[in-house]
Amino acid sequence: MKETAGNDWFIISSKPKLEFDAERNLRTLAINVYLPVYNKKIKKNKIKIDRVAPLFSGYLFAQFDIHEFYQKVKYTRGVKTILGYNEYLWTIADEKIRDIKSRENNGLVVLHKREDRFNKGDRILIDEGDFEGWEGIFQEELPDRERAIIMLTNVKFSSKLILPKKYLIVHR
Repeated sequence: MKETAGNDWFIISSKPKLEFDAERNLRTLAINVYLPVYNKKIKKNKIKIDRVAPLFSGYLFAQFDIHEFYQKVKYTRGVKTILGYNEYLWTIADEKIRDIKSRENNGLVVLHKREDRFNKGDRILIDEGDFEGWEGIFQEELPDRERAIIMLTNVKFSSKLILPKKYLIVHR
């Protein structure tokens, strides 16, 4: 088994819906564990409530000495496996974990809300759907407030396109 370089984190796959159990049980081994969580809106009895949920469903991260803890981690209650194959285990760089942690507020990762207000003339990039990667100029929002009309700019003819606003981001 190859050792990881520096402070990289191993990627741990948990058993379904047991991320919090895996985290707690790995901590009892005195292992450095990180389970990024956020406030997820769920419907309960027709009311939206916040529930703390893993940012990466089914995954958490751990730093440990591979020779000393591999077997212990692999067979910890709640752990499904350590990602990787044969002698090569997958890792994520410490800087990526620090980046996620830097977006935390009171232990919860703050997700950036997608902009949904555009002004006529804004340069737009489509980042989802069949037209992903296409560019255009925002024209107007439709009455349903879910869709918008943009004028495509990366085609050889003038064309308007109607698509969901959630597919759009301001292109700077």
